[in-house]
Amino acid sequence: MIENILKSFLFAKREFKERYVGTSLGQFWYLLSPLVMIFIYTVIFSDFMKMKLNIIDNSYSYSIYLISGLFAWTSFSTIIMRLNTIFFEKAHLIKKVNIPIYTFMISVILSEFFLFSISMVLAIIFLIIVSQPVTLTFLWLIPIMVIQTIFALGLGVIFALFTPFFKDLKEIIPILTQLWFWATPIIYLSDMIANRYPFILKYNPFYHFVKLYQNIFLYSKAPSIKEILLISTIASSTLLLAIYLYKKMVGTIKDII
Repeated sequence: MIENILKSFLFAKREFKERYVGTSLGQFWYLLSPLVMIFIYTVIFSDFMKMKLNIIDNSYSYSIYLISGLFAWTSFSTIIMRLNTIFFEKAHLIKKVNIPIYTFMISVILSEFFLFSISMVLAIIFLIIVSQPVTLTFLWLIPIMVIQTIFALGLGVIFALFTPFFKDLKEIIPILTQLWFWATPIIYLSDMIANRYPFILKYNPFYHFVKLYQNIFLYSKAPSIKEILLISTIASSTLLLAIYLYKKMVGTIKDII
């Protein structure tokens, strides 16, 4: 088990080196993407459009609100979509290398969590630049990010296991992910749908994650024990289901890819 986890680290490291090989900027692209996102939403929404939330006294309040949710969603959705097609992308290695398939899945999680961490560090630097308070409450980001990544892993593995049998899922999952994005208060405020469509918030598992990021970034508000227990239950139950299905289905999948 430990040996396979170490191999996952090696695959993740290899992926980092190969992703932008041959490009002039090389690994600087890992920093450039979140920086561009921060710039776009700061300039367009907080400057050109003069959008400002009245809930905090900061001219960049809407940018702060957007960034906290967007970075979290980007990591979450990327993991799901990468895992969804992993059996097809790694088929040549799965057939040649005698290691468990979950090794490749863990390598995806490690690489994406690293990028997620970089994005959040840059977001915090942005907060400091725009004079938004950064307190010890921000340390809560670490366990929340870990729990979110576990949730994404479980969900991504479940989709990945069924995709070889229903190949249309390769096209359906990105569409469902887009719908899920717009059903989550990331671009708009939760107050806009709370009264009319409360079930969207109640039964949207990612909303329970994103509101924690927004509360920390906007108000330096720590999550309650109840909130942590809720997201932990969502993540652990999804992962346990994924592990159960993996054990049942992985042997068959090896034969059909």
